[in-house]
Amino acid sequence: MALGKILRMFVMKKLIYFFLFISSQLFAQIEPDSNAISRNRPGFMWYMNGWRPIKDAENRRYDRLIIDLTYNDWTGSLSPFQNRWNSIGVNVNCMFDARAKKNQNFSFGWGFAYGFAQVASMHTFSNVNGVQIGQITASATYNTLRTHRFYIPLELRFCTSKWQNKFKFHIGGFLGIQPIMNQTQITKADDYFQKFKTTLIYHNWLNYGVHARVGLRNWALFASYQFSGIFEKNNGVQLHPLQFGLSISLF
Repeated sequence: MALGKILRMFVMKKLIYFFLFISSQLFAQIEPDSNAISRNRPGFMWYMNGWRPIKDAENRRYDRLIIDLTYNDWTGSLSPFQNRWNSIGVNVNCMFDARAKKNQNFSFGWGFAYGFAQVASMHTFSNVNGVQIGQITASATYNTLRTHRFYIPLELRFCTSKWQNKFKFHIGGFLGIQPIMNQTQITKADDYFQKFKTTLIYHNWLNYGVHARVGLRNWALFASYQFSGIFEKNNGVQLHPLQFGLSISLF
């Protein structure tokens, strides 16, 4: 038994080392030598520069495919930091990095993005005579609100010159649509759990807000605040989404 346990620990340790090595190779944004043209292409957007032919193929570009892993919350009619731990989501950002060759410390980023957000809480939402009503239901085990959105992110990017210890700071905003919102309510009655899924009709399609990232090389802390409410204005409860998490730049 002891020998088997030792072998399992040895194999797990080797697998962890292998995963970390592969991750470092896949996530690395290669820094070409200043005196030579790099043969490495860390991603298919390395030479992408819009519709016009590229004139500076040696120019370095970063943070073109960014994945945000987020914890989702809200503020407004309901207080933040009262939701369940599984209020998670993900944003996938496909970005252009408009960077001048003479100034590698500043650039402008823009692109297209998709975001999925889930908020699990004890609050349920109902459509009553065209008004969105939020309430706490004692009989509900919990309620999960899910949204899907498509948006255009715009951001100013600042970074240090040396890639080995590259510090970066991104600040910007986003504008898009949120076409899908639904909730799943789980209730308990007579020792049985029941699940009800409903589509919220009077949600707000338009969404806009601000976001920021700060970090080193491929990793950054992420925060976002949405100015537009998730429900239509003057239709009952008003909630503004918050997001906190970790950003990973694949290339």
